[in-house]
This record gives sequence, C-alpha cells and structure tokens, in this order.
Amino acid sequence: MAERPESETRNVLVSAVIIGGVVMLFSISVLWILTKNFYLDAYYTIETFFAAPNTAASFDLASLAFSYAPLKFVAVVSVVILDNISNMLVVSFVIAAVLDIIRYANLENFINRFRASRMNGHVIVCGYNEVAAGLINRLVEKKIRVIVVDTERETESVLNRRRILNITGKFTDSDELRLASISKAKEIVFASSSDIDNLLGAITAKKLNEKIKILARVSSDEIRTKMYRVGVEMCVLPEYLAGVELGENLVAIAKGGK
Repeated sequence: MAERPESETRNVLVSAVIIGGVVMLFSISVLWILTKNFYLDAYYTIETFFAAPNTAASFDLASLAFSYAPLKFVAVVSVVILDNISNMLVVSFVIAAVLDIIRYANLENFINRFRASRMNGHVIVCGYNEVAAGLINRLVEKKIRVIVVDTERETESVLNRRRILNITGKFTDSDELRLASISKAKEIVFASSSDIDNLLGAITAKKLNEKIKILARVSSDEIRTKMYRVGVEMCVLPEYLAGVELGENLVAIAKGGK
C-alpha cells in the first residue's frame, strides 16, 4: 500500500480552516459595514458555517437586504453567495482529507498486529527473501502457523495477498518481536542475508524467550560459531547446501551417462 506523508493531509485540513476563517471574517466585516448590526451578522455567519439554524437572523438580514439601495443589495447577496461557496469548499476539503486518511491508513497492518498478538505455538520468520519464501511455502503446506517480520512494504503487500500473517518492522527490535508474540512462539528463523542482523535478532530473541528454538541463516563458519555461542539451535549456509545439491545432481548425471 502506498504511503502518503501525514503532512499532506494535515495541509489540506489547515487550508480548509484558513479559507473558512478568512471568508468568515470578511463576511462579518462587510455585513457589519452594511447593516451596522454585529450580532445579526454573527448569527448569520454561525448559521452559514456551522449549520446552526437561526431563522430570525436570516429573515432580518433578508429584510434589510431588500430595503437597501441596489448597490447594497448586490453587496449583501454577493456576501451570501461567497459564504455558501466557501462553506461548500471547506466541507469538500474536509471530506477529501477524511477519504485520504481512510485510503492511506494501513488497516491490514493493524489487523495483522492484532491477529499476531493472539498467536500461540507458531513459527516466526525474520526477513523475507527467496530462502524465506521457500521455507514459508513449506510451513504453509504443513499447516504450521507462521508470522513473517520484515521491513519492506512490498513484502507486506505480497504476503497480505497470500493471506500470510506478517508484521512490518525491524526484527532486531524487541518491540516488534513482542508484537509477533515471541513469548508464545515455538521457533524463530532468521533468514535475512545480513549476518549482523541475524545475530542481533538471535540475541534479542533469546532474551525475550529463553526456551524458543532459534534457526539462522549464515554466510560463513565464523558467524556460525558466534551464532551457536548465543544459543542458536541450528545454522544453515544456503550456498553450501546449493553446492551439495549440485554435486549430487552431477554425480547422478555422470552415473546415468555410464
């Protein structure tokens, strides 16, 4: 879902208030000059801009308008027309701002966070990429409940279309892991391509839930050793596994060729 700066919606509302305020003051000033009746003008303005009916004030103003000379009558009518146009414009601005807020509000994210808070015995997958996608597909096939934590909005859109529960945020942040109900999760997998993020995430996860089983993707033996030291149950080097699989396939092809 596209993001829209909050300042833009705020500017729309501020513009509506400024336009309404300027026209209101202008109308009160002009009507007071014409009628010399400040209270009458104030009642009229309240009725026009705040939909607070005051039939007596409207009738008196209309009577005065028809009793004036033609030029004053035109001036009063012009003010009335200007007020009503301004009123419609202000209402349009407010409606546009409200629709804008509804359009860009990330309701799915709120729903996902609520659903995540009620999860229990699930698997948390941190970081979304090809490795994570394959793992998630397998978990879904086995009907294992999963929550994905990733920083990218694109990931959120992709997973929402697949009805896969996800949270947009940094998995190295303890607050985000708490939102993923880490205290009630069985396993957590750090599948990011960043060894540092995976290591920090593993340390954070262990602090939040000492009993949770942690699996992590690593890119070197050095990082794998550090992972085991902080309590990671299992480390995987995708490149190494890919090499093993290629080797097995080559051996099978070679044997078949004979």
